[in-house]
Amino acid sequence: MVGKKFRVLSLDGGGVRGIYTASLLQQLALRISRFTGNSAESGLDLGGRFDLIVGTSTGSIVAAALVAGVPLEEVVNLYRTRSSQIFHSPQPVQRGGCLDKLRVALWALRHGPTAANQPHALSEALRSVLQEETMEQVYLRRGIALCVPSVDATTNRAWVFKTPHHKRLTRDNRYRLVDVCLASAAAPIYFPIHGVKDPDGGGQNHWFVDGGLWANNPVLVGMVEALEIAPPDAEIEVLSVGTGGAPKSNLLTEAQANRGTFGWKGGVDIVSMSLESQATVTAYLAKQLAASTGRVTLHRLQDSPVAPEEAGYLGLDTGTEQAIAHMEKRASRSTDLNYSDLTTGADSAERRMTLDMFSNLKTASKRVL
Repeated sequence: MVGKKFRVLSLDGGGVRGIYTASLLQQLALRISRFTGNSAESGLDLGGRFDLIVGTSTGSIVAAALVAGVPLEEVVNLYRTRSSQIFHSPQPVQRGGCLDKLRVALWALRHGPTAANQPHALSEALRSVLQEETMEQVYLRRGIALCVPSVDATTNRAWVFKTPHHKRLTRDNRYRLVDVCLASAAAPIYFPIHGVKDPDGGGQNHWFVDGGLWANNPVLVGMVEALEIAPPDAEIEVLSVGTGGAPKSNLLTEAQANRGTFGWKGGVDIVSMSLESQATVTAYLAKQLAASTGRVTLHRLQDSPVAPEEAGYLGLDTGTEQAIAHMEKRASRSTDLNYSDLTTGADSAERRMTLDMFSNLKTASKRVL
């Protein structure tokens, strides 16, 4: 617990754009650490500054790593070196030409029977940073609560994986962090539904789909959880971080409005539209809820504008070297934007809160599991 404050970090979903989130947090932590007199240049334990971290889909990967005490440099490197293997069959990059539309149609046709990507590379990448630790083990070791939204594919009901940060929470204790992330990141069409053998020995598989279908921006999940578990006299401080925003707007004609399966790219555009639209409206709802409670301070980091030449490289599954470079450049621009806002902008409770969250960071200790 951080004094009389209860701090929450909320991380959006967004596929390979998770490298933007991880890189933004890493760079901002280093910049503000220098600003506040910390001489450390790497390995900062940002997760240790929060009482609760919530993340959806790719955000669950960054969230689980922060809860586990994994330095953000390792998370950024995971995206940088493994994305092309994880998304081994990405949608063709689109620049608006007829040839691009043909490539997309062929991609949708090729992946009609099965998911575009298989989860083996993602599973191996996750094990390299999260190892075999369970939800219960990481909470007992670090004392940081974790919430990860997903969907129970057999009942079509929302499922939030939770560490045992309340005495009533025991259902998810034995789930491995790796499986929790795979369950939250199992985006329809992109990945298969993720099956997990009942960790309590029930014998059956539980099947999960991407939590972004209902909580791509999980800030409301984090706020509601905090309102339940935070001490009644604690101020609740929430920092929300996105994945760079929607890559572009669409201009529609009447002919395009009457689209069918191929017009929606086999359903891929439906998934993308769902993720982006609910992330946007959730940010607004969270702001209104925070204002009405009287005890919640909420700040969402700003995203730098998308340059026209970058739009085609910001797809959920565009893990090419060039796309990764564009996303890291955007993270650097967003770091400049937020650092300037936090250190030279008009004084406010939100700015003071965020600046303090990134200040006086300790170096992550070596994990012994």
